[in-house]
Amino acid sequence: MPNCIKAGRRLIVLLVLGSLAPLLAAEPGATARKTDLIDRASLPLYGKTVLYTAPRNYAGRLGQLLIERGARPVWMPTIYIEPVPDYKVFDEVLRERNKYDWIAFTSRNGIDAYLNRLDALGLGPDDVRELRSAAIGNDVRLLEQAGINPALVPPAPSPIGIVNELKRRGITSGTVLVPAPDVVGMEEPAVVPDFIRDLEAIGLKTRRVPAYVTARETKGLERGTRMLLNGEIDMIAFTSRGEIDSLLAHLGGDSAVLNQKTVVACFGPITSEGARLRNIRIDVVARDYSRFEGFVAAMEDYYRKRP
Repeated sequence: MPNCIKAGRRLIVLLVLGSLAPLLAAEPGATARKTDLIDRASLPLYGKTVLYTAPRNYAGRLGQLLIERGARPVWMPTIYIEPVPDYKVFDEVLRERNKYDWIAFTSRNGIDAYLNRLDALGLGPDDVRELRSAAIGNDVRLLEQAGINPALVPPAPSPIGIVNELKRRGITSGTVLVPAPDVVGMEEPAVVPDFIRDLEAIGLKTRRVPAYVTARETKGLERGTRMLLNGEIDMIAFTSRGEIDSLLAHLGGDSAVLNQKTVVACFGPITSEGARLRNIRIDVVARDYSRFEGFVAAMEDYYRKRP
């Protein structure tokens, strides 16, 4: 594309050709650009069929990364996430936000719901400045993009990381709002109940608020299930405990199919603990579980060591 220089109201177009183009295009201190021209031998996931069970609202990010790294992703969402039918309770606590000291998010979905309700109520960053927020991993970017600076981002991107950081700072009193899922048609994973229990164990009061619905998906699972049962899946990737429980419910509670030749990858220790409790063999656990790039890197490491 031509380089352009704006001079007053005139636009001067420079056609830069040959060896001078990279020199004129580069900026001081610029890093080398990322290239998509990659040798297959340097892509450990190349040609691997990876079934992933993430819900719609963040499946696209993981699927795109898998494609970029040469995998052949098969999307079979085992849970779905959507707004709660009525936000009366959430709106009420936001109007009475001066009664609370913290709002702590265990997932991106809770932040989405929070920002949506602020918009609906006509509230902005200045209105919630006294309500300190705690969030984990890359989820904090959603708050920052909305003009809200989190007061606490723990080094360990997990709910227990929030608890440990509060304790380290000597914060053992006050009331914490916890936007949480309304779980429908499945047993609630222990993540949020454990988080609330741990907050209360260090002296904090809590108020759980329904922020979104998490439910078991029962439709559109035929193709992925058939491939799994026929041994056509090289790796299955779970990003939450709910996905594991829903898949097992779909399979009639039988985890044996996951303990055969299919490699099982889990997005961090909370998800892997859920798999372990369901007697599922775990092959891959992301050490960097603050972002999906770390998850895909862990998958690549597995195949790099076992070509």
